[in-house]
Amino acid sequence: MEKNIVFSLQSNNYVAEKVAKHFSAELGVVSIDTFADGEVLVKTLSDVKDKNVYIIESTAKNAHETLFMLLLLVDSVKRSGAKSVKLFIPYFGYSRQERVSWFNEPVSCEVVAKILDTAEVDEIITFDLHHHDIENFFKTKFTSLPTTELFKDYYLNYFKENNIKVSDVVVVSPDHGSNSRADLLVKALKGSKKAILTKKRPKPNLAEHLEVEISEVKDKVCIIIDDIIDTGGTIISAADLLIRSGAKSILVAASHGVFSPNSINKLLESPVDDIVVTNSIEKRLPSNIHVVDISSLIKL
Repeated sequence: MEKNIVFSLQSNNYVAEKVAKHFSAELGVVSIDTFADGEVLVKTLSDVKDKNVYIIESTAKNAHETLFMLLLLVDSVKRSGAKSVKLFIPYFGYSRQERVSWFNEPVSCEVVAKILDTAEVDEIITFDLHHHDIENFFKTKFTSLPTTELFKDYYLNYFKENNIKVSDVVVVSPDHGSNSRADLLVKALKGSKKAILTKKRPKPNLAEHLEVEISEVKDKVCIIIDDIIDTGGTIISAADLLIRSGAKSILVAASHGVFSPNSINKLLESPVDDIVVTNSIEKRLPSNIHVVDISSLIKL
């Protein structure tokens, strides 16, 4: 019989515990020590010999530090006799730095991919990667899983509770980068339609939405779908434009709730009526920001 053990360092302890319980796997224990000079030592305190190891850890806050600790944990379990090692990185930090946008910039995401390749794990799995081209940066087997089913279930329940017809719903892509995510949700919410906003970004963390076809969103319930909510600038700009264009209400779904400082207050003061994110990044959120659980999408 296969022996499975699930680990998390710091960012996905809840998800790791649920996954381990669901698959009757052992929940691993990790030791993280910091020396006086700031160096860290990360190791397994659980026996992993001849076991399939699954490490679930998002690289959100202080992504560079988390990445290094992940490498140390992988090395620890491999040296301790693990049969196989798979990494689940629900939120993949540095994924927005997948191309050169400004003069002399590095492609940081490709650098991270090369570093993770050195760990020589069996597979790396993430959710709703920022751009599909990132998969080409890896030599390691790499998979990005969609979270569409989670949002479909959430919205079908929301529509029922709020007497909303699916035919009155428009899924809005805030830019062409989220077009495929919008297509998946439209397909899942049978009867809804899609609209795409035209956007330009003058500099990092600032977005200006230019236009939308008014006839597509007027008197409609609009769901803005995106992979990441960070400063909230893109969402707020999109919501303002949609309201000016006659939208009835604005709902927001995002795979990863980064929520930089002050972003939540700005979002709650915006025309947005409902916000839902996954728990790819585990953090305490206000009760009026809803969370769907990714643990059901993780298979051992």
